[in-house]
Amino acid sequence: MKTHWEFFKESDHSFGMFYPRHYILAGFDSYAQARRAEEELRRQGFTDGEVRSATGEFVVNELESADGANFVDRAKAWVARFVGTEAGYIDDDLELARNGGAFLFIYAPTDPDCRRAMAALEPQRPVFARRYLSMAIERLIYPARVQPDV
Repeated sequence: MKTHWEFFKESDHSFGMFYPRHYILAGFDSYAQARRAEEELRRQGFTDGEVRSATGEFVVNELESADGANFVDRAKAWVARFVGTEAGYIDDDLELARNGGAFLFIYAPTDPDCRRAMAALEPQRPVFARRYLSMAIERLIYPARVQPDV
């Protein structure tokens, strides 16, 4: 990792890949939208230590970068990419960032924390939201990849 962001209360990587355990990561089309969502969550009682927005550039170039990964970490990352786990999400994040998108992180270590966060987040209309659990990534809001025929 290039950077460990002090905002994260826990580890922000696993197997040499970006993995902010116990956080909801929500993507937005712009940094302005992510900031508005952050401000709204703060109005609803979330603290500076629980919610933070970040530009797409910061997330993909600083947080998700694996420049310091060793051979074993890179091999594990290859396996993760092969089976379609977190590496696929990183590809999605990179695409959103390249298109001017931004991100919002919300600390949600428990299910009640997640429900509280999602009640505040859903009206903000993120492009996606996912929660990083100890052993899995939970999709909370995710767009359909294929549009049905109308």
